[in-house]
Amino acid sequence: MVKLLLFCLSLMLATHAPAKVVRDLPYAGKGSGPLRTLDLHTPDEKREKPRPVFILIHGGGWRVGDKSNGHFAEPKTQWLLDAGYDVASINYRLSPAVEHPAHVEDACKAIAWVQGHAAEFGGDPQRIYLLGHSAGAHLAALAAVDVERLKAAGADPAGIMGVVLLDGAGYDIPLEYPSLREGSVMQKMYRDAFTSDPEKQRNASPVYRVTVKPPPFLILHTTRRLDSPRQSKLLAEALREKGGTVEVVPVPGKNHGTINADCGKPGDPVTVAIERFLAPKGK
Repeated sequence: MVKLLLFCLSLMLATHAPAKVVRDLPYAGKGSGPLRTLDLHTPDEKREKPRPVFILIHGGGWRVGDKSNGHFAEPKTQWLLDAGYDVASINYRLSPAVEHPAHVEDACKAIAWVQGHAAEFGGDPQRIYLLGHSAGAHLAALAAVDVERLKAAGADPAGIMGVVLLDGAGYDIPLEYPSLREGSVMQKMYRDAFTSDPEKQRNASPVYRVTVKPPPFLILHTTRRLDSPRQSKLLAEALREKGGTVEVVPVPGKNHGTINADCGKPGDPVTVAIERFLAPKGK
């Protein structure tokens, strides 16, 4: 029986692509600090052609979180590696030490770094996908649509092939901010990141930064929150107004944490939705 269990375990492990990881690569130049670094995950095997790259952007209210947090990086990373993608998981500067636009400028610089170094690790600079959760969903959306900031960072907007958002609620910040309870942790979180100035909040809101046809979007949200479904709908409308292709998927039975933590598990509804979103595009 023990031998049978070990054999089954070996089969399960063999299904995963062997991978190598290079951690803490500075994407904004040497000496720019640990919050401007990324971890690069690539298959430890020869490849016939360049692979598309997923860039993962963690959440944490623009104030906490890390690229290597287990609940964020896994099981997404291994799942994406097995599916034929390279994976770059990024850090970015956090509030209250910085405020907008520092967070999204870092995200754009990370995208530029990945595109600029893709040939070195076997990635394809013209097939970049973004995946973010919570605050990371806001940053993924904003970076993808803000063509001016992408170009200023040295990135090619045309290389972003798709964007996956997990339960974000900061797509229209001037609308969201007044609904937050005065003196609450949530209000402080938004104020530290975007100030209380409506114009600055507007500048940080993806719904107001869509100026050209955006890449395809998959927007997933829980059904247990009021703000995430409302904000997801607003972003979808803004994207469609500029000719974008958008799918909004409510995910019942999940909360703000599990919609992220379960992403990448076989058969999970979020995993299935993302696989369906990616399937027509090919690799």
